[in-house]
Amino acid sequence: MPLLEVERLTRHFGGLRAVGDLSFTVREGEILALIGPNGAGKTTVFNLVTGFVRPSAGDVRLDGASVIGLRPHAVARRGIARTFQIVKPFPGLTVRENATLAAFLRHHARRDAEAAAVAVLERVGLGARADRLASSLTLVDQKRLELAKALATEPRLVLLDEPMGGLNPSEVDVAAELVKSIRQRGVTVVLVEHVMKAVMRVSDRVVVLHHGEKIADGAPSEVVKDPAVIAAYFGKRAA
Repeated sequence: MPLLEVERLTRHFGGLRAVGDLSFTVREGEILALIGPNGAGKTTVFNLVTGFVRPSAGDVRLDGASVIGLRPHAVARRGIARTFQIVKPFPGLTVRENATLAAFLRHHARRDAEAAAVAVLERVGLGARADRLASSLTLVDQKRLELAKALATEPRLVLLDEPMGGLNPSEVDVAAELVKSIRQRGVTVVLVEHVMKAVMRVSDRVVVLHHGEKIADGAPSEVVKDPAVIAAYFGKRAA
């Protein structure tokens, strides 16, 4: 049984169909990249999976159990965490306090939550900045903090929304290695990303969306050669 099953997921916003009849699975231990042009529905899929938006139709199952209808905190407790494309730290709190708040999902005692948070901050490279205000961090470190908050909930599956957006090439290389290290620690990853170098480097499989529909699903090396994918990104003449 796959860890995550998305079955015929559909979401309408008024007359606009943002996601249409979308189905895919994610195996435990896999890194799956969800790609597509701007407006393809990728972030909407993340919102649907994590309970921020309720689908118009379809189902999302973790370990065979539906999470549809659960609030985001309940989905997180089931084991699905996420980051946001626009980083959302608590700016007036320290880096440690930001991660500790997330760790309270699994640890009720402050001492235990803080210890778990510090361990995660070390893993993502923020241990030395734990006492700095989140508002003082650079973009790359704010993205690391966003990841740390998600990992502090101790998920089985983490959804990363453009974790490499806005980074320079050397920062992308470091972020790609960090994503692979998450999988090495037993966490399954679904990644939305426009940096194709990173997608090719870290993902086991790629699902491509266009106008909310799946147009390709396969190995990265195969998907980038698919005429439908080339047409979606560059137009029919390029394909």
